[in-house]
Amino acid sequence: MPRTAAPALAAMLAAALAAAASPAARTAPAPPAAVAAPPAGETACAFGAFVAETDPAGLNVRAGPGTAHAVLGTLPPIRRSHDDPPIQAMVEVRVVAGREGWFKIEGAQDNDALIEGPQRPMFKGAGWVSGRKLTVKSQAGVGRQRPDAKAPAVLIGRDGVVFDSDAFVASGRLAGCSGGWALVEYAPIERDGDAGLEVKPAAKAGLAGGRFRAWVDRICALQETSCDGV
Repeated sequence: MPRTAAPALAAMLAAALAAAASPAARTAPAPPAAVAAPPAGETACAFGAFVAETDPAGLNVRAGPGTAHAVLGTLPPIRRSHDDPPIQAMVEVRVVAGREGWFKIEGAQDNDALIEGPQRPMFKGAGWVSGRKLTVKSQAGVGRQRPDAKAPAVLIGRDGVVFDSDAFVASGRLAGCSGGWALVEYAPIERDGDAGLEVKPAAKAGLAGGRFRAWVDRICALQETSCDGV
């Protein structure tokens, strides 16, 4: 090699090494894939849910998915017994469809095993309510990235933890649905230690304040006990 070529080659090598070491050249890790949004348009669903309304005026049931639609009737708020500690009873409904954070419900009723006295007056027909006022009880121990049993796990219960405790029900709100699957958004959960719960980065992607989402199945429509065969 001619002596005049050596300095040029060294300079080229130094430039290549500097470029490889620069922050721009390093490939940043891909952000976690967020939990899948509900399907577009109206989606058929089939599971039981509970009305988590605290306003004494009750929850408005509307003729369509949104506040622009007429109010058909109301559903009573959460009822607390005189026990110590009090027993909390929520109106139970069947979810039959979802659209953009609103859910078509029917068959509203009080749970006779939990309330004191007769059934409260309420709208029992079909109508739409906001998912911000609905919660579900899942006996699953794994939450998925999309409504598919083979989808990646984004929420994992360890040591026998499943998502049917009072803490999970109280912190969850319905964000979407697809068949027998519910997309649930959870606020930070107050429970005795979180060692048994693994929340993957994908479950938190795009959410603030410690909130996380997952698709769950095995929905139990009973507040007071577990469900067999789900």
